[in-house]
Amino acid sequence: MISVINRPNWPVRLISHVLLAAVCTAIALTPDHLFAWMYPNYQVGFAPKTAAGVFLACLLALSAKGLVPMRTLLVLFALLQLTQLLHFVYFGTLISPQEVGLLGGEMDEILVSLVGVWRALVAPTMLVVGAYVLLWWLVGKAGSYRLQVPLGPTLLVLLLGVVLPVKAYNSTGSQAFFPNPQHYSIKNTLYAVSWYLGKELPQRFAGTHQTRAFKPYQLTEIPSALPANIIVVMGESLTPNHMGLYGYERDTTPHFSALKGDPGLVFSEIYAGGVSTKVAVPSFFNLKRQPDNVQVMYQREANLFMLAKSRGMHTWFLSTQSANLATYADGGAVDHFVTREDNLEAIEARKDLVLLDLLEPVDFTQPNFIVLHERGSHSPYEKYHTDEFRVFPEDVSDTATFRINSYDNSVLFSDHVHNEIIKLLRERSELPTYLLFTADHGELLGAKKPWKSSFETAAALMQDSAFGEQVRWGHSVLDPETAKVPFILYAINGDPELVDRARNLPYPTHFEMGRYIAGLLGYDVFDPNAEEGVYYTNGKDIAGTSGYMRMQFDQQGNMVDWKVVLP
Repeated sequence: MISVINRPNWPVRLISHVLLAAVCTAIALTPDHLFAWMYPNYQVGFAPKTAAGVFLACLLALSAKGLVPMRTLLVLFALLQLTQLLHFVYFGTLISPQEVGLLGGEMDEILVSLVGVWRALVAPTMLVVGAYVLLWWLVGKAGSYRLQVPLGPTLLVLLLGVVLPVKAYNSTGSQAFFPNPQHYSIKNTLYAVSWYLGKELPQRFAGTHQTRAFKPYQLTEIPSALPANIIVVMGESLTPNHMGLYGYERDTTPHFSALKGDPGLVFSEIYAGGVSTKVAVPSFFNLKRQPDNVQVMYQREANLFMLAKSRGMHTWFLSTQSANLATYADGGAVDHFVTREDNLEAIEARKDLVLLDLLEPVDFTQPNFIVLHERGSHSPYEKYHTDEFRVFPEDVSDTATFRINSYDNSVLFSDHVHNEIIKLLRERSELPTYLLFTADHGELLGAKKPWKSSFETAAALMQDSAFGEQVRWGHSVLDPETAKVPFILYAINGDPELVDRARNLPYPTHFEMGRYIAGLLGYDVFDPNAEEGVYYTNGKDIAGTSGYMRMQFDQQGNMVDWKVVLP
């Protein structure tokens, strides 16, 4: 039941109530956009869902009988926002769920560190304080132009203080609570705190919370390939099993196949660091090796964008996928950040060919580090290639044939996109150019074979035997075939010694490919936590909480054993 102070004027009060909530939302979100203007690497954009959430919170808080709930909400929003912005100023990254507990336990050291850079903190602090002082005054002045909804504040407490922590408590992984580079600081910090309150804090009380201390990576400067252009193409759901270059019965990669024999071409099969895009992409660009070593992401110990920026290169992240998939991949060091949200209509029409348009403003006479993130061969396979590449019949009744044909057509299309990229670079790059192709993870396309892994728990062993022989499709399954992806280097006027180095990767993994790219940038990366010949592929959670695959390689780089480890 809605009680109205002046019943005859309730329509006016309803309108003013909504308008006041809208104005409060706009003012609360403004510091993020001003901060992005000051710090171009802060990638926030207009996020309608987050804005709607902030509007709903204001609407409910304003419906209280007094102003205390609304002003409490303003204090909460200010703290969430200011914490995130100051964290970005100091660390250059957004707050991860796993960091919240660390921030609380190391507050003394953090405060000392912040004092040391206090001048850089003044502007973001003034942005936030100024916005919320204005909001405090506005709410006080317009407080009488509100509707009172008795259950409004109660519902707000449930939404902010109960729903998200309960969701975290029931979650099997922290991935859904990681920040999105284009979302607002209020939402990103709230989600991280909710993970801590709902998942980590109960585990601490129960004595079941476990963390490992990892030694930081060690970087040594070595001769680089610079000045050069380095381009990394991150494909989507691409398996070498369906690429003609690797011996597939259909030549789905005619352009790459035509390059066989070119001394600048290197290709092999390697294993990804994850079996889902959200895990594999940030793992790759941060050279994340151990499944639970999340500190390498938010501390940017060997982030490839950071290493490129340290060499004075222009950095680009150009994607036909959503911005949230780039969380922690960019290291807060990207000069030009463009994702699917920025080109919806063009991507719908031209698919991954839009990446060629996004390369137009690049000055290839200067050193660039460019990442092109494709949508490529994601399911439904028929959706992400243009009509002229429907070479293999897609109008078939048999589902398995349809899926394989449409997937192979998507690979044909990607090969065309890759050839266009190569042509563009040959025409425009005056510097030595190293073009590297891989994929976030592989794809199972009707695979029929039993799992042959060893497991660490009896429950997992039962699960393994229950699978038996079955037909498997898609990804997100912890299996070497799901993790298998292409590694292709095509060097244009490149150094033959550096090309040979790619031919001799010590182990066929994303981690070693990342080390190779770091080497091109002039850094040798050493992981002091590593066990020789042991590499990992994470499951659906980047912190390893949903299981991972442990792979053992011999000194020749052959996989000799693997097993799935479940929590």
